[in-house]
Parts: sequence; structure tokens; C-alpha cells
Amino acid sequence: MKDRRTFARVLALVAALAVALLLLMGTYAVIAGQTPPAAPDSVHTSQSGSATSWSSGWEFIAPSTSRVFTHGLGLAPEQYAVEMRFLDTDGDLGMNRRYYGGAEENGDWYGAYWYGLTSDTISVYHEQEDEVADLIRLRVWVPPVDPDAESGWLDIAAGETITYSHSLGITDTELTVSVWFSSSTGFLGIHNYGYGGVAIDGPTRLEGAHWHDLTEDTIQVTRHPQDQVVDQVRVVVVHSADEPGYDSLLELGDWQSVDPGDVYTFTHGLNWNPNMLLARAECYSTTGGIHHWLAGGNHHWDTGWKGANLQRLTRNTVQVYRQPDDNVCPQVRVRVWKRSRHVYLPAVLSNYDAP
Repeated sequence: MKDRRTFARVLALVAALAVALLLLMGTYAVIAGQTPPAAPDSVHTSQSGSATSWSSGWEFIAPSTSRVFTHGLGLAPEQYAVEMRFLDTDGDLGMNRRYYGGAEENGDWYGAYWYGLTSDTISVYHEQEDEVADLIRLRVWVPPVDPDAESGWLDIAAGETITYSHSLGITDTELTVSVWFSSSTGFLGIHNYGYGGVAIDGPTRLEGAHWHDLTEDTIQVTRHPQDQVVDQVRVVVVHSADEPGYDSLLELGDWQSVDPGDVYTFTHGLNWNPNMLLARAECYSTTGGIHHWLAGGNHHWDTGWKGANLQRLTRNTVQVYRQPDDNVCPQVRVRVWKRSRHVYLPAVLSNYDAP
């Protein structure tokens, strides 16, 4: 009997050590499509003791509800990078960015957007009928390096297209772009409502803005004709010194075609906790070049669902879904990085955990 008890204790000790080793090695993962453990607000600090990043943890925000978060970093908003990620806990999208910035169909609204970024706070609104952002996570952080090119706030009129010359002279597919919006009236402030563009029914109108036609020296931003909340745009262009762990252009040799209504699954093979991966996607078309036009997906009253989005980010794969009526995103590419303090990628259509 004594030997049995001793043997049982040995087995329990071995099991406990195995679990501890797995945790230390970072091999545990939040499986896409399941609810991850709840995490409280957290602030990460630099060696000097000043805060450098903040995370909300995965939070439930009821549809038709706004939530104000206090990140408390205390700097000018233009010094931050912001990332918002969705988790579909009862469907098949897993970690996703569908309907990022909001989408509307016949009076029903989907997705979520962030707004009201200040030195110490940021807010989120979760749309009324949304079913893809069961949990939402926000991260605000201070990038460890300055961007390679930053436009400052540029005035843009409704229906106008402006060209920003970043003048980096670097191959366009090696660049990463972030665009923020600013509203001079109302409650939105610095925001990403209508990112990629949003078409609204009854009365019909096109709102928001999107970037497109990225080249080695320039990029264009278009404000949609009936928009009322994107009075200014801020463009950041980055050429990261850190090579991605996976780049579909290098691995597969070209942009990948995806048919309307289909999913393209990229196998990045990094075998890494998806909470610690950054997945970045862009579209390419002959009419928009490299772009984020209708990023996240958008419903147009005459022509249906358009655009594309990232979804189902896992340890080894990530998907791009092209909406069933889309005509602006015939080809896609994806890059995936493991989390690094030295990667400055201003998150837009990305999945990034801050340092």
C-alpha cells in the first residue's frame, strides 16, 4: 500500500513538472473559436519604470454598448500604436477582424470600432447586431522606434483623394501602412470608424476612408463622398528591420488569388501561441494597387458584400476571407511575425499583441 501511495505521488509530481515546463516554454495556446481565460487590465513598463504598453485583456462588451478604457500611458496620442482584435467564441471565425470599423446592411450594424483616443483613455463601440466580436481586446503601446515616415494630420474633404509622399524609395511590398482618422465635431475624436469605407442604406451614403495605391515613394487616401467624421487623416509608413517569420510572397512566389465567397488558408507553420502572433494582410487589384479598400468587409446597397478580412489565426495557419460579391480584392498576401519588442507595425488589419 505504501508503495502505491509513493508511486501515485511520484506520478502527480511528474505531471505538475510537465505542466510547469509547458507554461515556461510558452507552448500553451488559446485555441481559436474558444473563450480564452479572462485577463485584467495590465500595464507593462520599461526598464526605466515608465509605462510602455497596456492591454484590456479579452473583454465582453454588449452589443449597442460603448466602453471607455483607461490605459493611463500619459503621452500624446500620436506617440501610440493601437490594436483591436475580435474573438468569435460561438462561431467558426476564431481570432478575426471581420467588420472592423463597422459594417451595415439594411439597418443592421456589425463589427466594432475604437474611438476617442487620448493621452490616457480609449473607447470602443460594439455594433448592435454583431455576432463576430463576442470578446474584444484592445492594446495601446509606445513603439520602441520612430516610424520611417509620418504625415502628421492632413486635411481631407469629403470625396477627395490625397497623395502622401513618404519618399522612402523602398519596394512597396516591404512597407507597412497605418491610417488614423480624426473628427473635429462630435464624440469620435481620433478614431477608426468607417475604416476601409462603409456603405449605409436608407438614405444611401458612403462614409469613412481607405488607403490605396501604395508605391515605393507614395500612398493615396480617399475619403468617401458622404462622410462626415473623417476631417483629417494621419498616415504612418514603416519598413521594419525585423523580417517576418512568414511572408506568403516569398514562400508562395506571388500574390494569391481568391474567388469571391472563398477562404484562402495560409500555412505559416510558426507553431506559436496565436496571442503572440502578428498577422498582416493586404489586397492587390489593378484599380487600387496595394490597399485596404473595404477592409474587414462592407455591404453596398446595390452590389452586395465586398472586401476581405483576416480570420482564424492559429498556431500554424491564418485565413483570408473574400466577401461573396467582392470586386476589389482579387489577390491577397499575408505576413506573420512572432511577437517582438522591436517590431513596429502600426496595427490596422492585423493581429498584434503589444510588448
